[in-house]
Amino acid sequence: MSAARLTLCLALSVPALSACDSDDPTPGSDLDLRGGKKNKPPKFNTGTDNVHLERSVRFNPIVPGTDADNGRAVFGSAVDEINEDTTNALFEGDSLTAQGTIVSNGRTCFTCHRGDPLDWGLPAPPLSATIAATDALFTGIDADAQGDPDAAFNLDQLALFKIRPNRFNPTRADDDPFRRVFGWRKSPQLTNVGLSHGMLTDLRGRTMFEVARGAVFAHTQPDDARFDDLFSQQDGDDIAAFLFGQVSDPVLSALRDRSDPMHDVLVDDPFFTVPISTNKEHKGKKVFEKYCLACHDTPGVFNNLANVEPLGNGDRPTSFPPFAPGIGRTFNVGVSEANVHGLRFSHDEGNGTFSPIVLPLAAEDGTLVEFVVDRDVGLAATTGRHEDIGRFKVPALRNLAAHAPFFHDNSAATIEEVVDFFCSDAYNDSADGQHYPIHLNAVQRSRLIALLYLL
Repeated sequence: MSAARLTLCLALSVPALSACDSDDPTPGSDLDLRGGKKNKPPKFNTGTDNVHLERSVRFNPIVPGTDADNGRAVFGSAVDEINEDTTNALFEGDSLTAQGTIVSNGRTCFTCHRGDPLDWGLPAPPLSATIAATDALFTGIDADAQGDPDAAFNLDQLALFKIRPNRFNPTRADDDPFRRVFGWRKSPQLTNVGLSHGMLTDLRGRTMFEVARGAVFAHTQPDDARFDDLFSQQDGDDIAAFLFGQVSDPVLSALRDRSDPMHDVLVDDPFFTVPISTNKEHKGKKVFEKYCLACHDTPGVFNNLANVEPLGNGDRPTSFPPFAPGIGRTFNVGVSEANVHGLRFSHDEGNGTFSPIVLPLAAEDGTLVEFVVDRDVGLAATTGRHEDIGRFKVPALRNLAAHAPFFHDNSAATIEEVVDFFCSDAYNDSADGQHYPIHLNAVQRSRLIALLYLL
């Protein structure tokens, strides 16, 4: 084997999982990210689009010259990071790119990501229990839904927004199925977002600038106008500088700085900042290492580590995105297929009539699949790849107990439901679950749940 191929194989390696009902502890986690013992390559989701991914502790850099305090203001957060301040956070005015005047509906980034006490997410539904009906979250609903009859219920009762991933793609006509395809998605918590690879629940966001600009376009106006000239590169980069400083534990910031003395400590011990104390928690850690760490393998944060290095290694031009079609690894674990809430994914024609959306998706064997959308297709809506149907990013697990409900569609109400899903046929028969089966006995289940509540 050539040196180049050997390097690639080692870079793609992840800890292996096995399916069994024994509760024998497995020695170590086999997680060595700085050299030394390596693990077997994964057997899942390693097609041609993912061969560039590496397991390396590196994250999108903060652009030099950014102002985190201005980023907070542009985001819509008051100085206390608890309340909203719209003073510098509304994007409206005459736009040359939109060829018209943009009028804001009053929403800011803070509208959907409500401060540090909520880890920069939303409260648990129903949202009307804690958010007034006059709030821009509700009054601005047509910016997302544009009259969809399911939108009000899905937002209030399920905390789900209607999103169209290709809504602002000027190369696609209004009736293009990729322009029409949509999903019902949660507003993810943003704490630790600077310790992740790619953003948004389907991982289509490569940089925070892209994500913030797209959110401003999508959530503040009912039309499909792009007003790039009202949202500057500096605005997006300042928001990134602000959000990348939002961490669940200040020690974790060392993961972004290889010169920090704590960097290697955190890399060597992924659980260093987790206050494991009881025997049950220690044994829960062993269950986690055996069944969860292969996918939730970022030290201290426990999202997925696979990534691609941004061009320029921190010195790239601010307008230049990371290379490659994706910068992280997504998974289909069967959540979309389960569609627990019975969400509709057909096109609203008005007057109570709906038509199917048929996506022409390219399969890896070179064939074209005409896929009738009956679920959230996840990353496939962006890539046009059949293998990407139902694939989503691996969420971070820190402070998990405060983030209910779970999954991209908020379909699991409790941590117990999440664990039971991963032991169910819905997961084990899924595209990636078939390669990574999980079967826990009652003791393992109890121990794992204890650890997850501790995170």
